[in-house]
Amino acid sequence: MNSQLQHIIQKARYSRSLRIVYHLIFWMVVGSFYFLVFNWNSEFPEVSIIFTAGLLPVAVVVTYIFNYRLLPKYLWNKRYGSFLSFSLFTLLASTWLSFLIVFYALIHILNTQASLEPAVLHPELQVISLNFIVFFAIAVKQIKRAFFMQQEKNEMEKTQLNMELKLKEAELKLLKAQIHPHFLFNTLNNLYGLTLEKSNDAPDLVLRLSGILDYILYQCNEKSVLLSDELDNLKNYIEIEKIRYSEKLELSVDFPSETNNLQIAPLILLPFIENAFKHGVSNYPGTAFVNTRINLLENTLVFKIENSKNPIKAPVQNHSNGIGLQNARKRLDLIYPEKYILQIDDKKETYFVNLTLELGREHEAGTTSA
Repeated sequence: MNSQLQHIIQKARYSRSLRIVYHLIFWMVVGSFYFLVFNWNSEFPEVSIIFTAGLLPVAVVVTYIFNYRLLPKYLWNKRYGSFLSFSLFTLLASTWLSFLIVFYALIHILNTQASLEPAVLHPELQVISLNFIVFFAIAVKQIKRAFFMQQEKNEMEKTQLNMELKLKEAELKLLKAQIHPHFLFNTLNNLYGLTLEKSNDAPDLVLRLSGILDYILYQCNEKSVLLSDELDNLKNYIEIEKIRYSEKLELSVDFPSETNNLQIAPLILLPFIENAFKHGVSNYPGTAFVNTRINLLENTLVFKIENSKNPIKAPVQNHSNGIGLQNARKRLDLIYPEKYILQIDDKKETYFVNLTLELGREHEAGTTSA
């Protein structure tokens, strides 16, 4: 800890020393500029030195007053009236002080009237030279400040974005953790019913359940999976439900045979299919229907599923607000922002879902996931 603190102190000292060097170099350049301006076409180099020596310290003081006092205290705090008043006073005082220093030096040090001629004939050159350097130094300081403020803003935005991404990933993990137990609970209930009936379909159900468990445990930890694998998992789930409701179910399934290496978030479609069986078929008094279709239009997936509903129990079924659909909506918002359209038509006797989803291909998996 001490070594780290010493390193920080040394780094701060080095930065401060470097800044002092930069300031000294800047004012040396300014001094050279003043000398060249006043020595231009002049027969009195002594006068040029006096003008430079008189204006430079005034320019230094006024510049630092503006940069470290007037601007931070008044202008940045939007105290415009005070800033304008103090700025005008500072400029007038600095101009008067520079004239006083230069004229005093010319009269009492050189003790000659001839040397006064440049100042008397061109006092505006002294004012312009002083204020030009002051305004230039202020501009450099403010440009530097704006640059570092923009850098700091970019870093803050980057940090905030990283935090948001981490929060999204954490929420996705939580949503998946809710999906898995919810799905397994319903599937095991199905298996339990078949074993009680000693159905010959139980072994096939166990095999399909094994495939689903393998998919969930070993593939769903990825942000995206092959669409073909996701469809295989949906087929396994549908076949399990088909075995359970064989005598009271009219089932229509139309999935594409080619998926063109498209990627999709795992288990993103399952809640809609699960919802159709749980709230539609299980509560229906007679023969229920479930029709599901998936079409691919280049990178766009169109998923449609419709199921029958018991009109008597419809008001208390909570068909559209189950935990599965709530999680599905949240995951769509997190993983596919502005890349999906979800339409739900909840009628008295039927329930219809239409989901349009923009997918990515296998090599674009990183761009399609949150």
